[in-house]
Amino acid sequence: MTDATLAAARYQGRNLPDKILAVCTLGDGDEETLRAAGQLASAWQSDLSVLVVTEQPAEIDSIARLTHVSPAEIEGRLASECREKISSLLVEAAPGLEPSIGVRFGKPFIEIILHVLENDIGLVVKIAEPPRGIQRLLFASMDQHLLRKCPCPVWLRLRNSPLSASTIMVAIDVDEELASEPETTKRLNQTIMDAAVAMASVNQATVHVLHVWNAPGEGLVRMLSGAPDGNEAADQYVQQVQARHWRVLDRFLTSEKARIGPERLDGVDLLPHLERGEPGEVIAEQARALGADLLVMGTVARTGVPGLIIGNTAEDTLNNTDCSVMTVKPPDYVSPVQVP
Repeated sequence: MTDATLAAARYQGRNLPDKILAVCTLGDGDEETLRAAGQLASAWQSDLSVLVVTEQPAEIDSIARLTHVSPAEIEGRLASECREKISSLLVEAAPGLEPSIGVRFGKPFIEIILHVLENDIGLVVKIAEPPRGIQRLLFASMDQHLLRKCPCPVWLRLRNSPLSASTIMVAIDVDEELASEPETTKRLNQTIMDAAVAMASVNQATVHVLHVWNAPGEGLVRMLSGAPDGNEAADQYVQQVQARHWRVLDRFLTSEKARIGPERLDGVDLLPHLERGEPGEVIAEQARALGADLLVMGTVARTGVPGLIIGNTAEDTLNNTDCSVMTVKPPDYVSPVQVP
C-alpha cells in the first residue's frame, strides 16, 4: 500500500474527500465497512465519521407510557447501545482513528443523505444490503435510492470484497461533442476519473477506462447503398465510426493525464478500452472479463434539473454487475432530499 504521508503529499491539490462517512448497519458487514473506510481516511488523511441509522421503535409512544420512560430517553438509550457496539469494532477495524459516531432514527437512505448534507461529507462507504425476495436486482431498494439521490460519491461494497481495489474499471462517455450537454458530460467524466484515480492511489491499482460505442447508421448505409456494395459500404462506415471513437478516447486520456498530473498518477496505470454494444450490457460484461474489484461510473445529468433520477443505462448496469460500485454525480447535482 502507498505510504499515507506520501499519498497525502500527492494530493495537496486534493480532489479528495475531506470527510469520509462509514455507514454501519449493526450487521456482519460493519467491521469490513470500518476497515475499508479507515484505510481510505489514513491514506488520504481525511476525517472519518461513522453513522448508524436505525428505525425508530414501533409504537414508541405506547412503550413510553407503559415504562414511564420518555420517547427521547428511549432513543437516547438505544443510541448509546449503538455507539458502544461501533466503538468496540473500531478498536480492531480502525486502530489509531477516533471518528465521531452518529446515530439517527428513520428511513436509512433519507437519514444518510441528510447527514451528508448537514456535515459536508465527501464520500459515503457502505456495505451493500442483500436484496429481499425473488429479485434480479443486485442492490436492494434502499441502496438504489442512496445511489440515485446522494449528492456525494457512494462506494457500495459487496461483502467479502477487497478492502482496497487492485483493478478498477470506469465507464465514461467521452463523445462529448455529440452529448446533449457537452460541458456537463465533460465535468462528470472528470469527476469520475478523479474518483477512480483517488481509489487507485491507495493500492496503486490499474484503472481500465471503458468507452462503449455503436454504429447506429450501419443498417441505413447498407440499405441505401444497395447490393452488392451495401455490405462493403456498411463495413467501411463501421470502421470509420470505430476509428473516430478511438481518436476521441485517445484525446480524452491524453487530456486527463495532463489535468490529473504525474504526481497523482504515480504508480497508477490508465488503460483504454473501446467496446461496441449496448452500455448496460457491455459495461457489466467488461467488469467481469477484467476481474474488476470496483466499477466507478456517473449518473446521467441534466443541467438545472434538481434530483434527476439515475439514468436507465446506469440502472441496468448496476443491476447486472457483480462487483463493488462507486457512483458519482456531476458537480451541479442537487439531491431531491433536502435538509428541512
